[in-house]
Amino acid sequence: MDELNDYYFDDLDLTLLKRFFREEGRPCVLAKREYFIRQGEQARGVAYVEEGIFRLTRTDADGNEHVTGYSFRDSFVAEYSSCLCNRPSLADVQAVVESRVYVVSYEQLSRFWERSPEHLRLRARVAEQLFVMAYRRLTDSYCCTPEERYVDLMRRYPELKEHRPLKEIASFIGVTPETVSAIRRKLLKGGKS
Repeated sequence: MDELNDYYFDDLDLTLLKRFFREEGRPCVLAKREYFIRQGEQARGVAYVEEGIFRLTRTDADGNEHVTGYSFRDSFVAEYSSCLCNRPSLADVQAVVESRVYVVSYEQLSRFWERSPEHLRLRARVAEQLFVMAYRRLTDSYCCTPEERYVDLMRRYPELKEHRPLKEIASFIGVTPETVSAIRRKLLKGGKS
């Protein structure tokens, strides 16, 4: 897989889950800038991203938008906290480019997990890996320099800088656009991009 978060899932075979989405999900095309879910709404579904890119953003009380995540081709996208807790979504999930997805309701996904012990084991592994991903993001925000976070992001998804503006990439790694510009200049001088 070639998506941003996949390095957390390298040893996890998601073939069974992807097949479920393709066979039982509702195919859907979201236009560029179209929302899969809006902050404050109740999320009702989870999607497998066959083609496209999604961004997750949260708008704070002052109206400032913060990029909290991305989902890319051959991955899954949802506002999981809304699905799990049956509460309003904490973030917007928006297509960055025209995107093809297969959507299942959270109820469908729950029934899928209950089909067999193999499915329950997969559910546990996915939950563990999502925790690892969130924990890694948290510890990186404390322990890695902005340059290290930027380099890691570009290593995992080098085409992101072609699809998203500098301001958004800066928001995702928790710095100002000027800091990202300085990092890029430094890396270019050093022969890296």
